[in-house]
Amino acid sequence: MLAMDWNFQGTLDILSPPHFPVWQEKQIVEALENPVDIAPLSELAQGKNTACIIVDDLARPTPAGSVIPHLLQQMETAGLPPERVSIVVATGTHGKLPDHLLEKKVGPEAFSRCNIVIHDAKAELAGTGILYGKEELKTNSTFWNAELKLGIGSVLPHSFAGYSGGAKLVLPGLANVQATARSHKFVQMGLRGGQDPNENRFRLEAERLARQMGLEFIVCVFTNQQREITGLVAGDLVTAHRQACVEAEKQFQTPCEPPYDAVLLNAFPKDLDLIQAENVFVCLKKLTQPLLKEDGIYCVTCAASEGIGHHGLFEPGGASYRPPQKKRNLKGRPLWMISPNVREEDARKLLFEDYPFYSDIDQALKDLSMILPKPAKVAVVPCATMQQLINTESKK
Repeated sequence: MLAMDWNFQGTLDILSPPHFPVWQEKQIVEALENPVDIAPLSELAQGKNTACIIVDDLARPTPAGSVIPHLLQQMETAGLPPERVSIVVATGTHGKLPDHLLEKKVGPEAFSRCNIVIHDAKAELAGTGILYGKEELKTNSTFWNAELKLGIGSVLPHSFAGYSGGAKLVLPGLANVQATARSHKFVQMGLRGGQDPNENRFRLEAERLARQMGLEFIVCVFTNQQREITGLVAGDLVTAHRQACVEAEKQFQTPCEPPYDAVLLNAFPKDLDLIQAENVFVCLKKLTQPLLKEDGIYCVTCAASEGIGHHGLFEPGGASYRPPQKKRNLKGRPLWMISPNVREEDARKLLFEDYPFYSDIDQALKDLSMILPKPAKVAVVPCATMQQLINTESKK
């Protein structure tokens, strides 16, 4: 997360997400041992020779290393040791992770005892015999060949899937490039979105396909700004995710009092690379009135420690890449991009030419102060990719 020191004339609203107590280990264990609408993992694992645990990639804040040891223990109790458990990182068409980040993601025990696989959307794929459109859906071969299939992921507000996690770990997380491109094409055409998971066509389609591929048991995780677990739902692929979506309403809703002269949307926790910064705008979906005044300014801040990032579809040259354009959802308001670890020439591959870019946050804030009215009303959304702003009068 980017730090800033800013002095200007006016009021500054820090719109932090709600506070929830950090779960203790015993709470995590209790939730995992009492799954929703499915038998306990210790029963599901009986008689199985192999298992696969899907985890989301490092761009998501899921502390999988705090959950996996308990899953391994339950399976080992049933006679399935960690050495016969594979962990597949559902990278979709994103880039691979180096070993030190892999160990951080899954935890030292799993890293040393389990078979760790990073999904490649172009290699080591298995045919499923399932038609997706007019072509056969292909998936990660390690996942496909496992006798028991589990998934762990964060449930975060998502631009077109309603919320992340659940079946999305499989599609697009473990799919081939062609299947991922197809799913995103319909989204770009406006045919799949919606916040309600029971009506979201992308979500429903992914769940149907994930069931056919054998994903049984999922773990849905909520985290705070320190990536600590503040909630967890385990159980059936659909039922557990639906329950998690209800909890998400509480975990992420953040009251605000618009309109503002400027709003700083920080991309944390999806701030590993600049491609992920687009997700900040998901926090605006539930607002019933504009967050900004007519002449207000959006500022997006993204640490982007890994630079511009990699996405096989949306990066330059990818099947779904489009040259940068003005963002229609901003309704003509200006957008400033602030990212200290990205060169402007790289940022311009994603950022429309009329939108200012800064690698120096102090200079950006200084320039912003010069053009803001005095006094100004400014808001900062520290974790925009995991928050849902609501108008104060909408809070129940």
